Amino acid sequence: MSFYMNNFIWRVEFVNPSDPMLVDRTGQLTVATTDPITQTVYLSNTLSGRFLVTVLIHELGHCAMISYDLIDDIHRMVYPKYWIDMEEWVCNFIANYGEQIFTKVYDILGPEALNVLSYEIEKLLN
Repeated sequence: MSFYMNNFIWRVEFVNPSDPMLVDRTGQLTVATTDPITQTVYLSNTLSGRFLVTVLIHELGHCAMISYDLIDDIHRMVYPKYWIDMEEWVCNFIANYGEQIFTKVYDILGPEALNVLSYEIEKLLN
């Protein structure tokens, strides 16, 4: 599967949980990684359900930071020893709270929010 984000084409690949592509920048084996060189999100093929959705949203946060050249902003704002921690914090924030934020937008704006969100999603897919 592939998708575009800011004219970057990204791929999503499900891999074996012991695949070397799941080793992160700190050397730890994890359930997912995003590789800016191959422009690929690697997900363990054992992920499922709600956890898969949360992990995928987290990794798409990395895609957005890379595609929109936002990593330099993070690097400008925090000391180098915190760069990875801050990138992870941002992606965790999106994955853990993004749905609640968009739900509140719907609560406040009603169906109008869906019109805007579906338009934005459609733009991403084309």
